Amino acid sequence: MKMKQLISKLSAERMESFMQHPVWQTASRKGMSWEQAAINHDCIQEAAARLTVHAAEVLKEFVRQYAAVPVEGERLIRELRKSTSLSGAECQLGVAELAEAGILFSVKKVWGESLFFMPSECFIGWQNVFFPYKPEQLTTLERERLMSGTMRTYCRPFSRQLLSAFAELGRSGLGLTLNGTLPKKTVGKLIQAIDLDDRSLKAFDLNWAHADSYPLQAAFVLEAGTALGLLTAEKGSLKWNEAQLRQWLMLENAEREKQLMDWCLALLLPAGIGSAHLAASMMGLQAGEWYSVNGMASWLDELQAAAASSLETSGQSGTMNMRWHELWQSMGWLELVDCGHANVNEVFYRWKSTAPLVAWKQDQASVLQSYITVQPNGEMVVEAECPFWIRWELELLAERKSDEQVTVYQLDSASVSRALEQGRTRSSIKSFLVQASGAPDLPATVEALLDAWANRACRTSFAEVSLLRCDHEEMAAILENDVNLAPLLKQKLGPLDFIVEQGQISEIRRLLQKAGYPARKAVQTEASRDENGAASYPMVNTERAHQNVNGQPLIEGTLSEPSFYIYEAVPLHHFELTNHAGKEKLQSWLQREQVPSMWIKQLRTYHYSTRRELIEQALQWQTPIQLRMEQELRSFVPEKLEHQEEGWAVVGLLRDERKRQITRLTPDMWEEMRLIIPGQESPI
Repeated sequence: MKMKQLISKLSAERMESFMQHPVWQTASRKGMSWEQAAINHDCIQEAAARLTVHAAEVLKEFVRQYAAVPVEGERLIRELRKSTSLSGAECQLGVAELAEAGILFSVKKVWGESLFFMPSECFIGWQNVFFPYKPEQLTTLERERLMSGTMRTYCRPFSRQLLSAFAELGRSGLGLTLNGTLPKKTVGKLIQAIDLDDRSLKAFDLNWAHADSYPLQAAFVLEAGTALGLLTAEKGSLKWNEAQLRQWLMLENAEREKQLMDWCLALLLPAGIGSAHLAASMMGLQAGEWYSVNGMASWLDELQAAAASSLETSGQSGTMNMRWHELWQSMGWLELVDCGHANVNEVFYRWKSTAPLVAWKQDQASVLQSYITVQPNGEMVVEAECPFWIRWELELLAERKSDEQVTVYQLDSASVSRALEQGRTRSSIKSFLVQASGAPDLPATVEALLDAWANRACRTSFAEVSLLRCDHEEMAAILENDVNLAPLLKQKLGPLDFIVEQGQISEIRRLLQKAGYPARKAVQTEASRDENGAASYPMVNTERAHQNVNGQPLIEGTLSEPSFYIYEAVPLHHFELTNHAGKEKLQSWLQREQVPSMWIKQLRTYHYSTRRELIEQALQWQTPIQLRMEQELRSFVPEKLEHQEEGWAVVGLLRDERKRQITRLTPDMWEEMRLIIPGQESPI
């Protein structure tokens, strides 16, 4: 479950109770809220040091064995018993403490089964505290291989890819088919607009809506747009949330990328255990430094060795683990170098300086300056720091020719016609370009071309009644005097309109284009017509953008709760959040008054039959016992009693042995004993 989904289910009183727990003592003194402390690295590090022994061991194993993947409650206790030296009661006590502190949570399914989980945003912090990845520096030989390797193709930052995809949606229109999906042609353009690697996404075994109509990349882009609150579906069409779109375009670049990284992690971390460990460890690395994938794979193998029984059923593979590198490279956050040697392909990687890592820094607020350079031939060179609200408009006004560190656009007649069709005017286009370039005026040649293209484009339009409409009597006269067009005009209606045959619209379009007077692409209807004609490409208020570009962030976190296109691996938000009261339940379950107090208070020597009773009670309570063996105090967790003809024996775990192994003890092998109550190990 994502942090935002969880917070929506928690009362203010319960979140306040989390901060009263001793583990968050320092964060509470600083006036931090639980949702702030729970994802803060320093707070998590201090909380780890304040956990009791039982809670720390439970949490460490939970992070190692399950990562960001929910686990059924009974299985959790069973696996903790196998992988730790804790008794069942100690495991439950540890889980209860973690629930009281707001570190672990549980939901209850309809049929009563409990699922324990940790919010994906918190998991990264806890893994980097318990299992920090400390890569070794590359050797001289590895650096030589790196220098001779092949850098993979440059990919734009993911936000720039989304900008291109959203711009394509705006240009193509947001109407849906009868099946509730975008037209196939629009989907194709959507995929062409991004660099996202399809193979790396498929490795996460994702399920998505309309899989027969949407390739996974398209569903991923639409899910991002929906999760950010930019797109909604209603009445047979997608709709822009124009206010939210404007705010997203005005965010600082670093915050926008961080927002997308958080969304990506929240969606994909629960898809696999080993995969989540790798992603979390990579988030703690330093940008700009080269690392070896082989080195990380070795560390990951060691981490997973202790949790092998869990991973056997999780469907993990080394190939999937490495897909994070490929995914983040195709999102423009990571650089990869392939190096082949001795029939082995070695891969090196490094985070780009602009990557949204854990310790990301927001861009410094910048004063509006010259972000684009307009050349006399209509070519526009865009700097890497160019705000998105400018890029959004450029995607409509011009054709993108290249998009790497520097982006190049070309202004031409078709792009100007497209902009006019979306409600722009010659005056607004000129004003925007002058403002974005920081120049006093446009080059004379560009202004002349803009005037010519704007004066010719969109002066005619087609209505559904097959009515050809002109914007002025002068334009109507041009059509009547054109030898190719005139025969296709069936009847003139007033000074501006002509009736034409619907089947000849395409031919008339072609002839208008050839004559230098491109018509509007959209066929107007009364339902679709608004005051601007057509508005599938929202206009950013440049005056407001200029005022807010240096302001505070306008969006905090992702906005959408459930997934609409990409289905969550385990949709926990459907279930009721449990108000865990495990510690109280455990204490009442122990029912200490039913046993002699001396069994708990002090070490004593007992008859063999009483020793068996005491062990039976420990088995019932799932608690440890303390033994004095050869004048040495030992802690023992009984697992089962064995009855034999010559007597009985107890099988369990001697906790202070170097190697964890099951031991069989007969009653003559210890002198004294007592029951241990979890949380009260010392005699009272």
